[in-house]
Amino acid sequence: MKKPALLILGLLLLAFISIYFIIPQRITTTRSIQTDANDINVSKFLVNKKPWLKWWPGEHKAGDSTFFSYKGVNYILQKNTNSDIQVLVKLNDLELNSTVTYSSAGEGMCTVTWATEKQSSLNPFTRIAQFWKIKMSARDIDEILAHFKTFIQKDTNVYGMAVSLDKIKNPIVLATTANTNEYPTTSIIYKMIDGLRQQVKVQKALQTDSPMLNIYHTDEKSYQVMVALPINKLITPGPNTVINNLVGGGNILHTEVKGGRHTIENAFTQLKKYQDDHGLRSPAMPYELLITNRLAQPDTTKWITKVFYPIY
Repeated sequence: MKKPALLILGLLLLAFISIYFIIPQRITTTRSIQTDANDINVSKFLVNKKPWLKWWPGEHKAGDSTFFSYKGVNYILQKNTNSDIQVLVKLNDLELNSTVTYSSAGEGMCTVTWATEKQSSLNPFTRIAQFWKIKMSARDIDEILAHFKTFIQKDTNVYGMAVSLDKIKNPIVLATTANTNEYPTTSIIYKMIDGLRQQVKVQKALQTDSPMLNIYHTDEKSYQVMVALPINKLITPGPNTVINNLVGGGNILHTEVKGGRHTIENAFTQLKKYQDDHGLRSPAMPYELLITNRLAQPDTTKWITKVFYPIY
């Protein structure tokens, strides 16, 4: 009877000793994803606390940008720097210190890494339980990172609007410019457009798209206004007008917005940011396409405008 008992005791002792070799003194996990987003945008939403509210897949306390939860596990945002953020992970009675970092992985790409660490218990039973919980929590972190990747790769989340890449379809434009001491009124803009339309009509050409507009703030007290009409053929330009030939089939970024001047200016700003983020260059001035007849619709909240940025 004693030998079987001693054998069992010896096996248990061997098992407990093995635990200390199999389960390390410090239990760690490292989870990573690669995103099609540059490090500037990843940094904006990852190492700053408030933007977590926009992409977090679980719950969070209203008005609290530090406390988040996912599948019953709490994540408390702590100290952050320009390159990382520390997160305390609480799995009931178990607390893990963790750090989320990012690094450039090439042009327009970024790797996000979430590493956790825990000093394991001397109690073998507790040590096993800790190891199991920590490895299970790594699966949740994989899901959280996957959700962040989906979020950060969507233009509407990063730039507040959908950005599309298209080709220039109407390369021939009849254009005119004017200088004003104040921001040009809708009446001034459409008077210029009507002048172009008269020339197009007289020379039996066709307008192929909505009017184009670019307003350039030359200095504190003056503006340069350019309006143009895409047309189907070359014509002889009249006084103060020119024919501009855009690069047919050239690349162009564009978005569509609804709203007044502030909304349109923001669209230009975001398209420029998109261009810079993706290492693109612009060979020509950006412009807006007046989809809504602004003279007939004075309510600026109803204006629909397409904003374009030629690129290469």
